[in-house]
Amino acid sequence: MLQILYVSGASRPMTDADIAAILSTSKRNNSQAEITGMLLWADGMFIQVLEGEPARVRALVRRIETDARHHHFMALLEQTSDRRLFSEWSMGFKRLDLKCAADKNLFQISRAALSRRVGKDDGGLFLDAIVAFSRDFLPEAQASAGTAAA
Repeated sequence: MLQILYVSGASRPMTDADIAAILSTSKRNNSQAEITGMLLWADGMFIQVLEGEPARVRALVRRIETDARHHHFMALLEQTSDRRLFSEWSMGFKRLDLKCAADKNLFQISRAALSRRVGKDDGGLFLDAIVAFSRDFLPEAQASAGTAAA
């Protein structure tokens, strides 16, 4: 299984409806392609982990990289794994609240990662931070996934 972590900026301001449309399409398409992952959104920036069969994940990443809604796309980490980190979600989602200390810390990590061009040499720290963060909001993400499916 392949896992890719990327960050990108939104090429234009995104409304709640824009984000909802992205999530709806992502959940449907990812489920069909057996891709799982998590999307974080804050201050015009996407932080996403995608995982699944390598050819399918790479094809999705190429589509995202050329999507007009993204700019300054950067893959920060690409690794193989024996297990999924986000097996519960075709696309978990969290809008980071910069007033919340934990969210702000993760956002600052991601901004620092961009400026330092963190890659495989970070020892997986950035991915570990996202996985740990996702565990903190698992009930919230599952509830929103249930609402989106209704």
